[in-house]
Amino acid sequence: MITSIVVIIAVLGGAGVGYYIRRNHVYKGLATARNAADKIKDDNQVKIDDTKRKLESKSKASAEQYRKEEEGELNAQVKENQSRTVRVDHREKSLETSIARLDKSEAALATKKNNNGLLVENLKKARNDVVKLEEQRRQVIHERGELTEDQAKQLVLASLEADLKRDFDTTVKENNDLVTLNAAKQAQNLMIEAVQSGPIDVPRDHIERSVIIPDAGMRAKIAGKDDQRLRLIETLTGVDLIFDPENPETLIISTNDPVRREITRNSINDLLAIKQVNNGVIENEVNQTQQDVLDELRKTGEMTVSHLHLGWVHPDLMKTVGRLKFRTSYGQNVLEHSIEVAELSAVMAAELGLDVRMAKRAGLFHDIGKAIDREVAGTHVELGVKLTEAYDEDPIVINSIASHHGDVEPDNPYAVLVAVADGMSGARPGARSESVEEYINRLKSLEKIANEHPGVKDSYAIQAGREIRIMVDPKKVDDAGSDELTNEVKDQIEDELTYPGKIKVTTIRQLQAVQYVGGKPKNNKRKSWIKKFLIT
Repeated sequence: MITSIVVIIAVLGGAGVGYYIRRNHVYKGLATARNAADKIKDDNQVKIDDTKRKLESKSKASAEQYRKEEEGELNAQVKENQSRTVRVDHREKSLETSIARLDKSEAALATKKNNNGLLVENLKKARNDVVKLEEQRRQVIHERGELTEDQAKQLVLASLEADLKRDFDTTVKENNDLVTLNAAKQAQNLMIEAVQSGPIDVPRDHIERSVIIPDAGMRAKIAGKDDQRLRLIETLTGVDLIFDPENPETLIISTNDPVRREITRNSINDLLAIKQVNNGVIENEVNQTQQDVLDELRKTGEMTVSHLHLGWVHPDLMKTVGRLKFRTSYGQNVLEHSIEVAELSAVMAAELGLDVRMAKRAGLFHDIGKAIDREVAGTHVELGVKLTEAYDEDPIVINSIASHHGDVEPDNPYAVLVAVADGMSGARPGARSESVEEYINRLKSLEKIANEHPGVKDSYAIQAGREIRIMVDPKKVDDAGSDELTNEVKDQIEDELTYPGKIKVTTIRQLQAVQYVGGKPKNNKRKSWIKKFLIT
């Protein structure tokens, strides 16, 4: 019994001790959790404060930026309103000035009207007086000269006729002198207006005279064995094909016929795109290209005639006009030049009250002979006259063609207009220039002439060929020799070359004696700089 009680007490005591230990452990855990929660709370509060500060700073920056933008826009609107106010004030002042001017003009018109009324009354009175005086004159003549009334009337009429003839001759002479005095100025104004209203500058089409074949395999394919295919193309097209010795990639098409040149160029370009090339393919391609080019000539002529509204033109003559597309004169496309002359002639004819369509027709056909002057002997004027006569063109057109270079006298005003328009189109700045090939050859020719003389180290053509600078060896050429060399080069250029404007010939001779103390420097930068300066 006692033992059971002891066991029970021990059990109860152990339970109490365990509860107490468990309780302490739980309290410690709660305290740790509270500390952790407080720390998390503090960290979150710090983060919240940082985020709040950042948001507040960002909001302030955005608000400041918005405020500045709004202020800038407001200032711009204020300036614009001020500007509008100034413009309105100016317009109001202008309107007030105009109103005052109109009032003044109205008063002047009223005064002139009154004066005119007085003049009309005086004129009527003067006419009545003239009638009375004439009647009195006839009576006096009849009474004193014992003439009949009809005889007196004839005498008065003869006297009046003589007076009127004298006044008429005086008026005609004054008008003729006035017209002669102002003719040059009126003609200049008419031409200026025609140039402004007529032609429009367009990019110039460059007519290719060569074909670039950069690939050696392509060149071999086109040339064939021993250049047999090139000879076949030459036979079919009637041109000469030569690879440039200095630039093997360039195949030069040598011919005076621009249509044959275009057919050959298009044929070779098409053959380059064909994988397998043989004689049959070449013949077919050349024939097809020839037909395409001829169709293009016909379409070009039809479009030109339609654009100028010339009415009916013979189809063969339209095709001949299309041939001018591939013809140039001093770098100017002849078709564009002819259209320009037609438009200039039309503008001047309209101002003078002439037939605009006839002026356009004469202007378009004035250089039609250049379409066939490569194939038929004769000047383009002679060929143009024969060609238009064959197609029964108007005699005005034929005379315009024959007289536009002064070969014959013009017999109509349209021929004069065409000659003037032709000079205006060809002489205006930028209308004509030499080709790129001619430009490069001219530069090379200048340098070649200079380099042929003894004592010349080098030469440079600069300023687009308007100056040639010659560098001579100072040990071989002295100052007197430099002057003599300059004159010789100048004379040779005048004799051998065709040049625009003036060409400046400059000979540079410089002798430098240079020695170094302590050894020669590695790079003589000053010498190279001087050489570069002299060259440029």
